[in-house]
Parts: sequence; structure tokens; C-alpha cells
Amino acid sequence: MKRTTFVSSALSVAFLGGTGSSALAQVAGGTSTLPAFGSSVDPGNVLVVVQMGGGNDGLNTVVPWSDDAYHRVRPAIHVTETQVLKLNDRIGFNPALKGLNELYKEGRVAVVQGVGYPSPNRSHFEATQIWETASPDRPQQYGWLGRYLDKRFAGGAKPASMFEAVSLGDTLPAALVASHVEVPAIGALNAFAYNTGRDLASKQSAGVLYDGAKAGQSPYLAMIAQTARDAYHGGDVLRKQTAEFTNKATYASNGFAQQLALAAKLIGSSAGSKIVFVSIGSFDTHAGQRAQQDRLLGYLGDGLLSFYQDLAAHGLDKKVLTMTFSEFGRRVAQNASNGTDHGTAMPLFVVGGGVKGGIYGEHPSLTDLDRGDLKFSTDFRAVYATVIERWLGRNAGEVLGGAYPALAFV
Repeated sequence: MKRTTFVSSALSVAFLGGTGSSALAQVAGGTSTLPAFGSSVDPGNVLVVVQMGGGNDGLNTVVPWSDDAYHRVRPAIHVTETQVLKLNDRIGFNPALKGLNELYKEGRVAVVQGVGYPSPNRSHFEATQIWETASPDRPQQYGWLGRYLDKRFAGGAKPASMFEAVSLGDTLPAALVASHVEVPAIGALNAFAYNTGRDLASKQSAGVLYDGAKAGQSPYLAMIAQTARDAYHGGDVLRKQTAEFTNKATYASNGFAQQLALAAKLIGSSAGSKIVFVSIGSFDTHAGQRAQQDRLLGYLGDGLLSFYQDLAAHGLDKKVLTMTFSEFGRRVAQNASNGTDHGTAMPLFVVGGGVKGGIYGEHPSLTDLDRGDLKFSTDFRAVYATVIERWLGRNAGEVLGGAYPALAFV
């Protein structure tokens, strides 16, 4: 094997996340320094991001139960007044969101209504990229959380833990793609390991190779060797660290709840994760919507309730803020298959012991529409700006490339 081919192959499996070329570039050093946190922001704050993949129908999530137009355009799939978990005289939760409703009654849930952006995109892939890079107008190479990490750990600074930011899934979402901070994607705790091949000999050989690597005079070789060692030993380190933490709540057996159980371990153990990305889906309900969406919303609400019960038992619930998002909402009227098609604006939830619970923004009109779709009233980047500024302690403009009004949920 040629040396150049070997190095490329090694990097492709050694890197836990991010991009190899950008990571090489950062060896030369940066120009920024690690920013200080704002005086009112706890540096121990944790952000959990929940992706509701597929395009969640907001009208059957936060239900405008008192609006005649809602019942009229959704004769087969509407949530009835007797079913809805009423929040006020206009809106209420889907009945499947019992767990979330419990947290809401405790003042731990902010409902942000009418979230979107100008000229919305209705393609799953492109809309997801827009939300994950916070850039509706032009493509971005790095995600919004990746850019935050790059700003926080600039000038050669390194996170205290290799699991500072993690994605719980088999692939790294665009939101966490950074220029020089490497982010691991963890599909399953027991299976998280360096992929050296199927046989023991290959694994042992890789261990000797990377643990014995000498950096010499090359900063690039030093970076390659260190990244390879982190990747090779990462699974064993993670399992040892998370074994320190015992979940004190009962989690359902579905995949989303189990992701949250692992998230609690990552946050509460010496792994010390500060950003955790989890996902649930698919909410792409073109047909037979009620059964599919209600099941997933049940997973969401009950999973979050267990998660915060677990965190509270460890005294961590006030340090963890959870934010949901989906790439778009659905159209106002149901389709012929008792489902809904791709739409625009939707509500999102911000959850946590440090959240100022309540309802933020007005529910979109169901009659003043944009070609059959809801008009947004809150730019999603304002939500991101609030989280970055008031929860993570960073200047939001440096990350988002513009100024957006902060909301009052923290």
C-alpha cells in the first residue's frame, strides 16, 4: 500500500467526526482565544437537541382546539376537544404528549409557536440542512453547533473530554460538523469502537501502530497519531466513564428513550458531555397520520419525562436544556390519504429546570395562509440565538453571522 493511500485510509476510520482536511489545517494554529463565559451563564450548562425527523405536523402537536377552521379542514385527523390536553382556551397538547404535559405543569416547558424562516424549503434534505446549518440563504460548510464549538475551542484549545459534544446515532448530523473540533457519533454504547476489521489480529496491530506512533517534528503526524489513539481507545474510555452513572428513572424500551438514558449517563458521568444530539422519527405522515404521529409523540413526551426525572434524581435537571426541532411542519388541510403533506411553520419545545415555562408567540392563523401553508412569526435563528447567548454563554452573532432577537424562555 502506498504511504499516501495508507494515511488517507487511516484518517477515514480514525476520525470520529468532522472533516479530516479541516482538522489538519488547524494544526497550524488559530487566531482566536477561548472566550470567557458571560457572568450570568453557568459553564456547566448542557444542551440536548432533539431532531424530530421527517417534518412534524405542528397543528396536531400543539392543537388549536377552539378554532373551527382546524376541525373543518381536518375532518378525519383532527384531535377532538375532549381528547386535547388544554393549555389555555385556544390551544392544547396532543393527548399522546402526557409526559410533556406533566413537565409543562411543573413550569419546565416553553412552547414556541409559529417557528420558521422566509421563503421556506419543503425538501427533506435541503430543509434539514437549513435548520442544521442555520443558513436559509446560502450553503454552509459547518453546522450551527459546530461553529459554536469552533468559536469556543479556538486557538488550539481542546475540550476537556473527547465526548464534549456527541451525536447519538450512526452518522454525524450537519449541525455538529465543525472545522477543528471532532465530534463522535455513537450508535450504541456496547458497539462503539474503532473499526479496524473483524479479526483480533487487526485490532491488536492497530493498537501497536497508533500507541507506538512518534510525533517527531511533524505537527501533522502528531495530529494523526493523537486522533487515531482517541478513536482506538474511545469505546473503552466511554464505557468506563458511563459505568459510573446509574439511571434512576425507568425508560421505555423504544430507541428514543434509550438514547435519552444514554444521554443522561454522558451528562452525569465523567464523560462530561455538554452537547448531545438525539433524534426521533419519522414524522413524514403523508398517510394514516394519527396512528404514526401519536405513537412518536408518545415516545417524545414520555421519554423527556423520564429523562428529567432521572436528571432531577441526580441534581442535574436545572443544568440541562433540551430543544426540539423538525425540518418543516405540514400543510394546514389534510390530504386524501388521511395524512398531511410538506408545509412550513411549526411549534418547537424548550425543556428544562432552567427554562421559563409558558407559551411564546401567537399561534399562526389557519385562514391567513401562504398558498395553503402557515405563515411563520418566529425566526428559528432567534431560538438558536437565545440558546447560544443565554444558555451557552457565547456571542450569538459570531456563530449565526447576524443579529436575532432573544426570546424570554431563559
